[in-house]
Amino acid sequence: MTTQLHASTIDPRDPDVRSDAERLASRLDGGSPVEAALRSMLNDVATGSRVVILRVEDEVTPSQAAELLGVTRQYVDRLCEDEVLPFRRLPESRHRRIRVQDVVDVATERERRRTGGDAIRAALGA
Repeated sequence: MTTQLHASTIDPRDPDVRSDAERLASRLDGGSPVEAALRSMLNDVATGSRVVILRVEDEVTPSQAAELLGVTRQYVDRLCEDEVLPFRRLPESRHRRIRVQDVVDVATERERRRTGGDAIRAALGA
């Protein structure tokens, strides 16, 4: 099942957008995980950061996956070729689409490995 990415853009450079985000964030005072996530996102917008929200079932291009992972598109191509990052090809095309959930899974694994490496280096005093 393929879903259409829903994109709407708000400009965090716009003072009104930043002010609205700050006001809305201050209204969220509950401790639920949903409120915490929304508050964090709104605080990011209020300080001028760009925020992207995607559903895990959405699909992205290799370039978009690279941007989400903070790597090059060529590295994403290598992850796909090495079967680290699952993908599908568009019908009768060489173009790839990658589920956001798979990108998140790869990012989580990369972070887990990085954290583990840092812990090992700290234990060794390096």
